[in-house]
Amino acid sequence: MTLTTTTEDYLLAIYGMRAEAEPVIKARLAERLHVAPPTVTATLDRLVRDGHVWIDERHEVFLTLSGERVAEQLARRHRLIEHWLIRTLGLGWAEVHEEADKLEHSVSDELTERISESLGHPATCPHGLPIPGNYPETDIAQLFSLANAKEGSNVRIVRLSEPAEEDVELLRYFEAKQLVPGRTMTAREITPSGHMVMELDGATVVVENHVASNLWVMDA
Repeated sequence: MTLTTTTEDYLLAIYGMRAEAEPVIKARLAERLHVAPPTVTATLDRLVRDGHVWIDERHEVFLTLSGERVAEQLARRHRLIEHWLIRTLGLGWAEVHEEADKLEHSVSDELTERISESLGHPATCPHGLPIPGNYPETDIAQLFSLANAKEGSNVRIVRLSEPAEEDVELLRYFEAKQLVPGRTMTAREITPSGHMVMELDGATVVVENHVASNLWVMDA
C-alpha cells in the first residue's frame, strides 16, 4: 500500500504517543485523531497488512521498523518546517503546528535537509519536541509533568506535550504567560484543587492542573 496523508497521520500519532510513554490502544488513537473507532480499526488493519504496524495480544499498537522510519522522517519534516515558518515567514509560535501539518506530507527529503542546514540543524522544534536526526537520544525518565512538581521545587520547561501542539488556544495561553521551553520557574504553592502557583521572573502565574499536565519539565 502506498502511504496516504491519512495513514501517515496514523503513524505519526502512534510515534508521538510512544515518545511520551503512552500506551497506544485503538480508543486512545481514535481520540487523538478525532475519528470513530471503526475507522481506526480499518486503517490499522491496512497498516498491519502492509508491515508498518503490529498489535500485541493486549491490543496495544506498535510501529514496526519500517513504520518507525516513516514516522521519524515525518516528525523531522514537521518540526523543521515549524522553525522555518517562524524564522523565514514570521508565522506565530502558536500557529505554526497547523501549517506544518499540511506541509509535512509534501516536502521532499532533499528539501528537508536543505531546511535543516539553513536553520543550523536545530535540536528541537519551537515547542521543545526533539527533531529526529538532530537530537541526541535522551532518557524520557528525566522529564515529568509540571502537574507532578513538588512544592518549593525549581523546574525548567523542556517541551510541550504532543496534544498541546494541536490546541491553538492553549499554545496562545502558554505564549502569553511565557510558559515556553527554556524558562525556569519555582513552584511556590500547590492548592488543594491541584492548581500550581508558579513564580516566573518575579511574577506569579497560576496554572490549572489540566494545563500543567501539558508541560514537560525537569529539575533546574
